[in-house]
Amino acid sequence: MLRTLIVVFCLAVSGSAFAHSDSKWTKGPQGGHIVDAGGGKQHWELVAKGNELMLYVLDAQEKPLNVESGSAKGQVLIGGKTFNVDFKPAGGNVLKAVGDFTAAKGMRVIVKTDKVGEQSFQARLAPLN
Repeated sequence: MLRTLIVVFCLAVSGSAFAHSDSKWTKGPQGGHIVDAGGGKQHWELVAKGNELMLYVLDAQEKPLNVESGSAKGQVLIGGKTFNVDFKPAGGNVLKAVGDFTAAKGMRVIVKTDKVGEQSFQARLAPLN
């Protein structure tokens, strides 16, 4: 009986750990979602308009991070279709991608950066509509 209670307690406690995620979405100043990347080392905000994606990169203190020497690759998921895009520096803390898609409600974007802020991270984002 005691063993069963211990197992149940451990499962209940571990469930809350699995419920926590670094991909908690909050609305950012540009109107997109902000997510933590790299366990909070960077914050990303994604904005989608038409066939363009703008990724705003912030440091852990939410200050703009220069991305001029970095790049990123992305997969845009819309309506069961996948579109691959390349993000290029667009000035300051912005990486921009253009693709053969039209931004739509429910779209998701997986982004993997390369040498942005001297580090590389991956995150799943959803722009707000």
